[in-house]
Amino acid sequence: LPCERMHCCSVQLTKRRKRRAWIKPKTRDKGNRSKALEERRWLDKPDLGIDWIDTRISSIQIMENQQVIDRRYCSKSLQCGSGNYSYSIPINKFTPINVRTTLEINTTEPLIVYQCKMTLGSICHHSANSRGISETFHETTQGCQHLWILPITGLYESVYHFRVSAPDLANCSTDPNYAGIFFTDYYFYFYRQCS
Repeated sequence: LPCERMHCCSVQLTKRRKRRAWIKPKTRDKGNRSKALEERRWLDKPDLGIDWIDTRISSIQIMENQQVIDRRYCSKSLQCGSGNYSYSIPINKFTPINVRTTLEINTTEPLIVYQCKMTLGSICHHSANSRGISETFHETTQGCQHLWILPITGLYESVYHFRVSAPDLANCSTDPNYAGIFFTDYYFYFYRQCS
């Protein structure tokens, strides 16, 4: 692998993308160019080298009905980009409440997906006053295809927070200000009309 510095290469990470925005246009003097490049890196972003791991999800779907989750489901009131994506996903009211639901998350390179938090709302066919549950999880999947079985069909609403990261760069407790740099956060809000 070609390297700018001796210690920048990782044998375990296969695909990387260059952050071309860090590279300053060519200057006539090569000594000044090197100095200008270093100064620009220091001012714009933390020095992560010229290589960068894309922690965005390439595709999302509910496997049982092949419902693709894309930009159409981006929440208009919340952020959908720059390291944070929030999706509002309706569940058809005619979907049986005991149907298994598998969320498939695909990435273009091997990454870790953490399920950081799950909030379960009221249960359908119980009183509307049924209490919701909010739990913090630290379950993970690793690879390019990530399958999550979610108990969403029998609930009025549920919210899931997933964090996508390269190995050893972040986890659920990493400062959220590093979103878009070391990881990408995804929030899925599922809701349905129960009657």
